[in-house]
Amino acid sequence: LERLDKELISDYHKDGWEIDRIESRQVTFLFGEVSFKRHRLRKEGEKSFLPLDKALGLEARQRYSPSFMEKVSLLATGMTFRQASASLELLTGRTMSHQTIHGITQRVAEAIGKSELPPSEELRKPKVLYIEGDGVWIGSQSKGKHHEFKRGFIHEGVDRTGKRGQLINPVYFGCFGTSRDLFQEIGDYLQTHYDLRETIIIANSDGGSGYEASKFEEILGRYRSFNYCLDSYHVMRYITGKLGFDKRLQKSIRQAVKDYNKSELELLLDTAESCLEDEKQLEKLLAVKSYLLSHWEAIKPLKLRDLGVSDGVGVCESGHRFYTNRLKRQGRNWTKSGAESMVILMTAQRNGLFELYYRNSYPFKTFSAEIKINMRKLLQKGQHDQHVIPSATIPLNGATSSPIGQMRKWI
Repeated sequence: LERLDKELISDYHKDGWEIDRIESRQVTFLFGEVSFKRHRLRKEGEKSFLPLDKALGLEARQRYSPSFMEKVSLLATGMTFRQASASLELLTGRTMSHQTIHGITQRVAEAIGKSELPPSEELRKPKVLYIEGDGVWIGSQSKGKHHEFKRGFIHEGVDRTGKRGQLINPVYFGCFGTSRDLFQEIGDYLQTHYDLRETIIIANSDGGSGYEASKFEEILGRYRSFNYCLDSYHVMRYITGKLGFDKRLQKSIRQAVKDYNKSELELLLDTAESCLEDEKQLEKLLAVKSYLLSHWEAIKPLKLRDLGVSDGVGVCESGHRFYTNRLKRQGRNWTKSGAESMVILMTAQRNGLFELYYRNSYPFKTFSAEIKINMRKLLQKGQHDQHVIPSATIPLNGATSSPIGQMRKWI
């Protein structure tokens, strides 16, 4: 590194830069700790800087290389900060406190949050596009409070291989703002990456506040058709929760909804209404009746809608596990800023863009053309010791009692 520094400053000398002083630095890279000295340059009317730090992408007072911080942050997305600290020490022998790891994740998340990808050169034109949205409550360090993590994602269908299915081109979104902020983020992405004029839009949610059908339709421009589905998991959970007092009735109504048999459903509801005498039970039954009949069109299964698809909705709920395993297990509580940072890291990781987002945020590009050229010059100038192949002879005319003579017998 010190030889590279000398090679780098030689180019700046030609532009009038002078050596200000020599400074020492210790940085932890993926391969270990490195201590080195480098030159600070100055020029009248310009701010002094360190060419080697610029070439390597190292910020002031940064003790860890960008790649090292990137890997530590990824480690922390799958386990607690204390577990990440213990794992790092076990695997590398380096001691790093959990507070330090937390600070690194905050810095990396801040950098990723500011990074943006350029618009797609060619807009995608899928036949069908699915959009889903839902919320997850996360424990807060403030007593009696919680944070709502708002999630959304889009995909273009399901690719089936046997019984297993894989989403086609999924993209995940998340924030701790309002549902409007979430849909604005999704809408901005759709405008720069999709042409939906010939696309069938299928939206899915639990129908809760902030996730109504109108919220999905507002973020779309021109499209072929829009279809809204009420999430079947939440529908069944609502029925189960309200009709727990009569398991037989509960089972029958669930089956009628699955079969999308409105006449059977109305018959069951009217019969039960006429037989119930308990006011609280009757109130719950009427709530179920109002809920199901007012959302009947949204409950209709995809396979009955003549859209050419039969599945692909309801994935958002199962996708919560990726986040909740890290954010909610063992009663974990978060500050809002800490939870936001972790969600930024995990969402970038889920989208396969963690490395790209983070490296786009570097103040200077690591291994830029400048450093590559100077490394090439440095290697060309390097002095290498000549390789000498040692030579020797083995006499064959020695005494038979000598070791050489004994070996000759065997040859």
